[in-house]
Amino acid sequence: MDEKNITSGDNYTTRILNGIHDSDIYLVFLSSASLKSTWVGAEIDFALREKIERGKLVIVPVLLEEVEIPVSLSNIDYLDARFSIQKAIEELSEKYQGEKIEHNEFVVSSVAFSISEDTSVQVGPFHESITMDDLKEDRQRVLSDLRKKAYGILMNFVSATDFDFRSEKPKFTNGLYEESVIKKEGSTNGSICERVTVETVVYNPSMAKVNRLMKERLEILNINAITLGFSLPLKDGESMLDVGKRCFKKIQEDYIILSYDSTDGAKIEIAADFYLSLLFSEEIMKVKLTTKYSFQFEKKMKEFSVFAFIRELLE
Repeated sequence: MDEKNITSGDNYTTRILNGIHDSDIYLVFLSSASLKSTWVGAEIDFALREKIERGKLVIVPVLLEEVEIPVSLSNIDYLDARFSIQKAIEELSEKYQGEKIEHNEFVVSSVAFSISEDTSVQVGPFHESITMDDLKEDRQRVLSDLRKKAYGILMNFVSATDFDFRSEKPKFTNGLYEESVIKKEGSTNGSICERVTVETVVYNPSMAKVNRLMKERLEILNINAITLGFSLPLKDGESMLDVGKRCFKKIQEDYIILSYDSTDGAKIEIAADFYLSLLFSEEIMKVKLTTKYSFQFEKKMKEFSVFAFIRELLE
């Protein structure tokens, strides 16, 4: 605080930037006045560099007035203090209650929820009366149902002011939506059906909401795969790929690697019918969790702590 911690003759710029550098959480209060301030803009730029380069800073925008959030902060969950400062304080306290944010802790930079379902219609032997048009119609039914669930997941993370309610396929400032369809073998020899998959990606997600979905809502939403993107703290002179090599060395000692490619990474058997895929790039570590059968996913996720696994891997 300037009046309390900065004495006459101190360099304000150095003291304030050092304060941000040494902080765990950086709150930036957004109002018409603060957004006109060149210095506030410079602070935000510095805080974002700290977050990206050092992976140690949590940035929390706090909305004091009805103002347009800067583009640089638009993909970060904000606290709404327009109507009640106390409510915003309680929300911040709940979000980080009992958590000590270590400087060397990893940060979840993205989370992707995948939902897949097979068409009930199959084409081929023993299904002579069913045509490809029937299959297409059933595919659209499945896709429509999954799309609604994916958009519902996104709406837990996207500000209502940023949500495009008019579009059939809404676009999101801090989220993405993708869908795919592949043909697969049906239940009878020579028949085919289609597997429809939708995936919703959220950037810089609220971990309180992620944890709630992971612990309580996987089965009701039919989520059958989760991919977490982690930003990791790096030692001086160390790259993300160096961290990957250290992690894979531990994995080789303790687990069975079932497959590997440069797109999906290494698929590791964590337990019976439960798999973790690990992929390192130059900027991020991705962890994908899947099960052999979709109905197993919620139970397996409740029994496994991916965060404890990552911490142990990084030690």
